[in-house]
Amino acid sequence: MNWLMYTFSFAMGAAVGSFLNVCIYRLPREMSLAWPPSHCPACGQGLAWYDNVPLVSFLLLGGKCRHCGVIIAGRYALVELLTALLFLATVHHFAGHGQPVQAGVALVVVSALIAGSFVDIERRIIPDEITLPGLVAGCLAGLVFPQIHAGDVLLRAVLPGGLPGGLPGHLAGLGASAFGAAVGAAFIYLTGVLGRMLFRKDAMGLGDVKLMAMVGAFMGWRTALMTVFLGCVLGAVIGAGILLASARTGRRRDTHIPFGPYLSLGTLAFLFFEPQVFRVLALWQGLFSAP
Repeated sequence: MNWLMYTFSFAMGAAVGSFLNVCIYRLPREMSLAWPPSHCPACGQGLAWYDNVPLVSFLLLGGKCRHCGVIIAGRYALVELLTALLFLATVHHFAGHGQPVQAGVALVVVSALIAGSFVDIERRIIPDEITLPGLVAGCLAGLVFPQIHAGDVLLRAVLPGGLPGGLPGHLAGLGASAFGAAVGAAFIYLTGVLGRMLFRKDAMGLGDVKLMAMVGAFMGWRTALMTVFLGCVLGAVIGAGILLASARTGRRRDTHIPFGPYLSLGTLAFLFFEPQVFRVLALWQGLFSAP
C-alpha cells in the first residue's frame, strides 16, 4: 500500500510543480494564471496535452519546443522534480506517521515556499498573491484544524489539558496561528532593521516579512523564530561563499542576495528535522557554556 501512496504523492507533486511554474512565470508579470493556455514563450504556439505532461514531456522533447526548437529553461523541470520529491518526503514524514492533517498543511506550505523562492531568485520579489492568501489560509487552518498547533508550548501552558474539542479548541488554534504570524513578521522585520543599521542598506524587503507571517500562521511562533535564525545562518554562509568565489575568479557578482530562498530552506529544515535542529543547537550552546 505504501508504494501506491508514494507513487501518487510523487505524481501529484509533479503536477502541482507544473502549476507552480505557471505561477512563477506569470505572477510577477501580472499575467492571468488561466489565460492564455500553456504555450511556448518563444513562438507563442499552444501546447498540446501530451507536450505538457510534468517531467515526462520535458524528457521526451529533449528540453526543446516541439514547434520552434527553442530550448526550454531547465527551471521548469527542476521545479516539477523538486516539488514531486518534497511532496513525497512530506507524505512520508507526516502521513506515514499517522498525521494526515499536518501532511496536508505542510504540502500547502511547501508549495508556497517553492513558488515564492523561485520568483525571488528570478525577480527579487515575493508576490503578495502567494504570501497574503497563504497568511489567510494559515489562520483558517489553525481555526479548523487546531491540532496543527498541538505542540505549541504556550498553548500547553494556557490549556494544560491539551487542545480540547469544540469551540474553545478551534479558537485556541486560531490564536496560535495569529500569534505565529505576528511573531514571524515582527522578528524578520526587526532583523531587517538591524541589518539596515549595520550595513547601511536594505537587508530584506517586505516580501520576506509577509512570507514569515505566512510561515508563522501555518507552523507556529517557534518555527517562525527558528526559520529566521536558520535563514540568516544559511544566507551568511552561502553568501560568503559566493563572494569568496567571485573574488577568486575576479568576476563581479550581484551582491543583492534574495533572502526568500534561505528562509524557505530554514522552514524546510525545521519542518523535517525539528528534533535534530534542537539537538544541534543544544550542542552548540554547550560548547560555549561555562563548565
